[in-house]
Amino acid sequence: MGLSHNPVLLNSVIEGLNIIPNGTYIDCTFGRGGHSKNILEKIGNEGKLIAIDKDGEAESYAISNFTNDKRFYFERNNFSNIKHIIEKYNNSQKVNGILLDLGVSSPQLDNPKRGFSFMKEGPIDMRMDTSSHMTALLWLQEANVNEISDVLKQYGEEKYSRRIAKLIKKSLESDSLKTTIDLSKLINKCYPKSESRKKNTATRSFQAIRIFINKELEELEKILEDILALVEKGGRIVIISFHSLEDRIVKNFINKHSDGKNIISKLPIANLNKNLSLKKIKLPLKASEVEIKKNIRARSARIRVAEKI
Repeated sequence: MGLSHNPVLLNSVIEGLNIIPNGTYIDCTFGRGGHSKNILEKIGNEGKLIAIDKDGEAESYAISNFTNDKRFYFERNNFSNIKHIIEKYNNSQKVNGILLDLGVSSPQLDNPKRGFSFMKEGPIDMRMDTSSHMTALLWLQEANVNEISDVLKQYGEEKYSRRIAKLIKKSLESDSLKTTIDLSKLINKCYPKSESRKKNTATRSFQAIRIFINKELEELEKILEDILALVEKGGRIVIISFHSLEDRIVKNFINKHSDGKNIISKLPIANLNKNLSLKKIKLPLKASEVEIKKNIRARSARIRVAEKI
């Protein structure tokens, strides 16, 4: 998610949503309202936009900058509770489009106090919802080597996961792990000097810990379970992801409901199409070079769009 003037893949999002003036749309990851602002510009007086974010700072920004617009509704909540949110703000009626812009937002990443960045010194926090009890540091203190190693491997695809997990526990015991920079340096020590590095060595581990403590993949899978029943025929689902784990879940979900992959063998089955509920909408999967130059965080973004049939 970008800042309000620079949301990721904006043109693709607007094209993908195929907005109708009197439609109802859900921005499941409000951030600082970059996508919401542009959706509101496309809908008419009869249209409606429901925005969701679990971050208290996003809620404050929405209240200050958007709530004068009678078409706009904000709910501080997990987007996995979308069914109840639609019941509350749309009388359980189906909506015309749902946008999910996954991962950490630019304001969260840019604020060292939130602890998401391995480039800036701050507490090892990483909570998207700051009212939650479990910070990243607290979890690292409570977890054992095996648990930490498993998380780094599963959610970060980190090949030195066990080495890193052992050094984390050792550093906690000696009270030398206090900040994000401490953690970043510790991870770097676990990489062989000879290894070529396209990315910062801390990238995968920070991603893994963040995904785990915020239950990001579970939340994604839960919303995907509910989403098909919530969208009108002809309505669109637009999902931006920033790493392969998320994108794989989204891709498999769309494939399953648009061409039956994951649920059938290669044998032809009569009347299969009767069970399908989505069709893929072809858009460029990645940001253009021009957009990446303007916003480096668009580099890893992937967008997938499907229409309810």
